[in-house]
Amino acid sequence: MRRALLLLALLAVPAAGAAQSSQFGIRGLGLPGRPLSTRAFSTGGAFAMFDAESGVNPAALGQLRAITAGFNGLQDFRHVENPAGTKSLRETRFPRFMVAGPTRKYPGVIGVSFANYTSRDFTLSSADTVVLRDILVPVNDTLSSRGGLSDLRFAGAYRFGDAWTVGGAFHVITGSDRLRSRRTFADTLYRPATQSSELSYAGIGGSLGVIRQFGPDFSVAALVRSDGHVNVDRDSARVGQVDLPYSFALGLRWRARPKLEVGSQVQMRTWSGANSDLLAQGGTGADNTVEAALGAEYTPDLRRPGRRPLRFGVRYATLPFPLVPGSQPHEFAVSVGSGLRFAQDRAGIDLGLEHAWRSSGAFSERSLLLNVGVTVRP
Repeated sequence: MRRALLLLALLAVPAAGAAQSSQFGIRGLGLPGRPLSTRAFSTGGAFAMFDAESGVNPAALGQLRAITAGFNGLQDFRHVENPAGTKSLRETRFPRFMVAGPTRKYPGVIGVSFANYTSRDFTLSSADTVVLRDILVPVNDTLSSRGGLSDLRFAGAYRFGDAWTVGGAFHVITGSDRLRSRRTFADTLYRPATQSSELSYAGIGGSLGVIRQFGPDFSVAALVRSDGHVNVDRDSARVGQVDLPYSFALGLRWRARPKLEVGSQVQMRTWSGANSDLLAQGGTGADNTVEAALGAEYTPDLRRPGRRPLRFGVRYATLPFPLVPGSQPHEFAVSVGSGLRFAQDRAGIDLGLEHAWRSSGAFSERSLLLNVGVTVRP
C-alpha cells in the first residue's frame, strides 16, 4: 500500500505544505525548465532562438566562430502563499552546461549541452488523526521529493552562405525522483514509519531549427521539436509512460539602432498529450502552454560590445500542470542584466536578475532569481 501511495504522490499530492522548488512543480512531471544562457535569461528569453549558448534552437550554434564552454548558476528567493499559509524559501540550481565549436573543413558547428527539463524538489507535510486500537491518535505525515528530468542535447548547425543556417539536435531525456514518506505519531508507543522509493525516467527526442538573415539588421528563426514520451520505472520495475510535448517556436531579431537590438519569441508546447496519462494515474492532468517574450540589448560602446551592455525584457507564460483541476497556472516576469568580457574576449561573466509572479486560484508565489553565467573560449 505504501508503494502505491508513493506512485500516486508523483501525480496527485496537493500542495499543502512547504516546497523547496516551486509549488507549481509538485504536480505532473514538475516545473518546466528554461535552457537559457544568462544573456538570453536577462532579456526574458527574447533572444533565445538566436543565442548559440542557449539550448533552444540548434541553428543558433551556427553563430559560433570558436570553441565555447559555458555554465549557469541560479539562486532563487521565493515567497509562497497557499491555503496552508505562507513561507519564504530559497533554492540553488545549476540549470545549464554547454560546449560547442566549429568544424575545421566545413561551415558547421557541433556541440553538446546539459540542461534542466523539469524540477520536482519539494517537501509536503500534513497533520491528521487515525484510529488505532479504537483510539484516536494524532499523526504527522511528510512526503519529500528530490529530482526531476534533464535534457542531454547533441546538436549541430550548418551555414548556407550569409542568409540561411539550419540546425538539428538529438535529445536524451532522463532523470529520477527520490521519494520519501514518513509518518510520526503523537503517542510515543508507536514508532515512526518510513518508506522510500525511486522513480526513474528515460526518453528520446529531436529538434530542427532554422535562421533566415534578411540583411545585417533583421532575422527570423523557427523551431519544431518532438520529445516523444518517457518511460517511468519505480525501483527498476516499469509502471507506465508519459507523453512529452511537441514544441513550436518563432523568433524575431531587429537592430533598430546601431546600439540597440530588439528581440521577441513565441513558443507553444503541446503538454496536453500527457493529460490522459496523468489522469489515469490519479493526477490533475496537463494543459498546452504558450510563452511570449519581448526584450532588448543596449550596447553603450560599439568598439567593445561585450563591456557592460544593458539587457532587459518581459515574459508571460502558462504552466502545464494545474494544482487544482480546471485552473491553469500562469506567470509574468520582468528581467534585467549585464555582462563583461575580458582576457581578449576569451572569457566572460554575465549577471541576470528576474522577478517572476506565478498564480492559480488561491495559490501564488513571487520569485527573485539571480542568474550567473560564465563563458570561456580557449
